[in-house]
Amino acid sequence: MGIESDEWFSKAACAKADPEIFFPPRDKKLYRKVALEAKAYCFGSNTANPACPVQQECLWYAVNSDEMHGIWGGYSHRERNAIVRKWQRQYKSKMTLKEYIFEQERGKNDSTKVRT
Repeated sequence: MGIESDEWFSKAACAKADPEIFFPPRDKKLYRKVALEAKAYCFGSNTANPACPVQQECLWYAVNSDEMHGIWGGYSHRERNAIVRKWQRQYKSKMTLKEYIFEQERGKNDSTKVRT
């Protein structure tokens, strides 16, 4: 169920990208543009740029380490918190949070969604 160590990062679509785009500025107008660029690495933007092969590992890393900043696995801190809250409300008795991220979130990603 995913790569257990941090070796996943070397397989990430963003491994050679400018890390600055994964930490969008707070300015709402600039945030959306930069966040969409970052999320395109995670979710893919077209067939020439497919979804990242380790998107769930990245998301799990951020959730598990309570990363407070940046776009990880295609989600901002606020969006990651929403995923955790949904798991707590609906799935906690059925599966672990890690299972939820790796199984339930697969295929539900939409790179056009950006919440600020």
